[in-house]
Amino acid sequence: MGRKVICPAGQWTTIFDHMFVQLPRTWTVSFAAKDGGAVAGEIQEKRSSWIIPNPPTILPLESTMNFRRGWWNTFYSVRVKPTRDVIAQIG
Repeated sequence: MGRKVICPAGQWTTIFDHMFVQLPRTWTVSFAAKDGGAVAGEIQEKRSSWIIPNPPTILPLESTMNFRRGWWNTFYSVRVKPTRDVIAQIG
């Protein structure tokens, strides 16, 4: 289905980190707690337009999230900081 990323509780884990890519793309990421509980925490999504940085977007962590890199997002990254250990399944 895609790659899996282990995201330890209380620390930032990078899910995507793209540089010099200007093609649009969309991903669906499913998060599941390793202990079977509810997922919680935060997501930080950063986009830039060539050399013009944009402030990061902070979102609450949900069990399924969609991410979209646009045409002009030369630098694009997503990282997660869960409150409990989670596994991210990237599709």
